[in-house]
Amino acid sequence: MARDKLCGCMHPAPEIETLFTIVPLLAAHPRAAWRVSLLGGITNRSFRLQAADLDLVLRWPGTSASRYLDRRAEPLNAAAVADLGIAPPVLAADPDAGWYITAFASGAEALHDAAFADPATLAAALDLLSRLHRSKIAFPFRQGLFQAIDLYLDLAPAPAMRQARRMLEPVRLALQRNPMPLAPCHIDPNPANFLRRADGRLLLIDWEFAAMEEPLWDLAAVSMETGLGVAAETALIEPRIGAAQMPRFELYKTTLNLVAASWCEAEMVAGNDSPYLIALRDARLHRLGERLAHPRHAEWLGRA
Repeated sequence: MARDKLCGCMHPAPEIETLFTIVPLLAAHPRAAWRVSLLGGITNRSFRLQAADLDLVLRWPGTSASRYLDRRAEPLNAAAVADLGIAPPVLAADPDAGWYITAFASGAEALHDAAFADPATLAAALDLLSRLHRSKIAFPFRQGLFQAIDLYLDLAPAPAMRQARRMLEPVRLALQRNPMPLAPCHIDPNPANFLRRADGRLLLIDWEFAAMEEPLWDLAAVSMETGLGVAAETALIEPRIGAAQMPRFELYKTTLNLVAASWCEAEMVAGNDSPYLIALRDARLHRLGERLAHPRHAEWLGRA
């Protein structure tokens, strides 16, 4: 992609440029009227499209993640949750191609990495996720913790990852005993996927991994980013799931470290050169070791 140094406008790849002529929403203005800027992304590309009275976001699927995701699902997932009011409205989409266009959330900012250390922000994120979990949405796919890990390991069978997977086998067996009912889950609720609007309300974006799963997946994923003490975290999580599910919640927190690390490895093997991936992989493997050595780990296994 080239960038015009004078106007700061991007000239995307030809397949994206084609959208300006075939999508009625975009074709309403001549191509020269559109300002295109890259918003970023690790596995996908998101562009802000601005022209006259329109301010939009185009989410374009990356190639590496197509090995383990069905790209047709994300536009449909995003449209379903937009109807709940927890995501920007979808204005145009091509599920077969995997792209979709939403309204740009003007004045909204992505949460920073340490945002969930603030109990009020964490509570708001948990409330949004709980609203999703209680909804009647039925995402077309099931996403299991170990199903995801084994898929990534098939794509990138690094020895360290395989060893970590063997160490987690007792966790897999423990989680099999008393599964919770499935609910619609985001699966990747990291701070960068939350937008805070000017009125303080949160929105959630990037629905490529969305699937039917135990709500513990989302709740554990969010809690992993908090840095809060045990008492503060328990005070926020336990009322939502009940005391009996807290050991299971802890095992989800443990296992999600390998989900993230093995995903990073699979992306790097596919040629994704984001510097973020190495740091995240190593941090998650280190945290996995700490979790497995936790003095209460055996208790969680027995009570899950």
